[in-house]
Amino acid sequence: MLPYDNNELRMGIKMGKFDLQKLKAEMEKDYEKAWLMSKSLLKEKGRLLRLKPQGKPHPIFTFIERARKTLLRLGFKETVLPIIVDEGTIFREYGPEACLILDRIFYLAGLPRPDIGISKEKLEQIQEIIPGFEKVSELQKIFREYKAGKVEADNMLEVIVSDLEVKEDDASKMIDSVFSEMKRLEPIPTKLTLRSHTTALWFPALAKIQYLQPLPVQLFSIGPKFRREQKLDSTHLYSSYTISYVIMADMTLEDGKIVVEDFLKELGYKEVIFAKKRATSKYYAPQTESEIFIEHPKTGEVIEIGDLGFYSPIALANFGIEYPVFNAGFGVERFVMVETGETDIRQLVYPYFYSRVDLKDEELLKGIKLTESPETDLGKEIMQAIINIAEEHKDDSSPTKVLAWQKHFESQLTQIYVWEPDPDVKLLGPAALNEILVSEGNIIGVVPTEKLKKEGQSTGIRYLDAVVAKAAKDIEDLLKSDRNEYTLRVRMVKNAADINLTIEEPTRRIITSKGKKIDIRGPVFIGILMETKSL
Repeated sequence: MLPYDNNELRMGIKMGKFDLQKLKAEMEKDYEKAWLMSKSLLKEKGRLLRLKPQGKPHPIFTFIERARKTLLRLGFKETVLPIIVDEGTIFREYGPEACLILDRIFYLAGLPRPDIGISKEKLEQIQEIIPGFEKVSELQKIFREYKAGKVEADNMLEVIVSDLEVKEDDASKMIDSVFSEMKRLEPIPTKLTLRSHTTALWFPALAKIQYLQPLPVQLFSIGPKFRREQKLDSTHLYSSYTISYVIMADMTLEDGKIVVEDFLKELGYKEVIFAKKRATSKYYAPQTESEIFIEHPKTGEVIEIGDLGFYSPIALANFGIEYPVFNAGFGVERFVMVETGETDIRQLVYPYFYSRVDLKDEELLKGIKLTESPETDLGKEIMQAIINIAEEHKDDSSPTKVLAWQKHFESQLTQIYVWEPDPDVKLLGPAALNEILVSEGNIIGVVPTEKLKKEGQSTGIRYLDAVVAKAAKDIEDLLKSDRNEYTLRVRMVKNAADINLTIEEPTRRIITSKGKKIDIRGPVFIGILMETKSL
């Protein structure tokens, strides 16, 4: 039996959420059992989802696409450069400065594959998990192949299950509880690093390309770089995106600056400032490295967004490159922060972790919707008929019962009424025509004055509309069944669910986190009745 009634199921109150505390408790008791049972919480057949038209690009990739198209128009060829760099490349690039650069670099490490033996004690432990287990030599063969790299770690369980013909949960328990040495592995560092700047990859790439393409060679690459920052804050992240391009040709530094100006003008930045660096990086030729600044189009502030220069002939010689190379590099996030007005790089890149969520009223409006509404033309006809009659007779004194809709179905007459059985009140309660508005971050149900409508955003949904939508949906479904009676009575409303309204969880959380309110209350007193008579 379901732990909630059909109405709750239909309204979606319980659907789609897991009991996290229960899942965690079951996992602590027996991970494998909990993992196997978790499948029962998911559905395999049927069609419940229709994608919403809510596609939205990340501003970083929107800018990257603009930059790509601009560089392609200017005549650059797009190039993919490796992300992993051997430490030796950095020494050849930087020379004596390399020891300082290495401090900001991430080194890669790997886990050694252990020698795994099967002692008598371990065999007994295996047999406690898998009674009668005797395929010791086959298991040893799998471990040897794992050590030799013939079996990948992420395929280990699958190989054990298929080769030893054991159950998946037994294989997992065996690895977890018997062969604990696989959980005590310590990473061993290598001489491989994650690139901290794209330049480190241009040198070895150009060393090959110089013999494959005629001059001028005009290449660009856009991708991530990784820095071992000492702290993460509003201006520092471990990873960010870089636009980097190189020109290998007989050219002047002035030529290179003109190309940079053209690139930035294409992106909409007309004023470009070059400032020569006092201390030149060793991979650049002396006194050729300049920082690049642009003027913020809104604030007028001058902001550094990249640098440029000629690669040092000494560094080029270390890679066997015979021609001059001009390079310019730009930080993507710097551009996007200028264009969006965002001041914290963390909030720009990872808004789901860091952003102060501050949605406008029209954005909050999207998180409010009817829980149920009629789907067929008949249901929609019934809904509109009930609304029309309710509005027309809203001030009728009670007790009263007003026919809203009727239709013959074979030998039966189906009639739908708006009714109020209590004496000395009106057909509709005082709040029935309240409208759901979003105003200054609050969701409220009020009589919609012109001032409120002007200041806020209206859903266009009244309490009456929402309640009738549910009744029309219920009746629509009942007309397909053998049931011939229906009653819905909504009295005092205390929250959105009372009137068939759903406020999506993200919207609800944003409102409450801002100290705003959701106030949907009031005396609605709407009654809807369906009767069927035999003819």
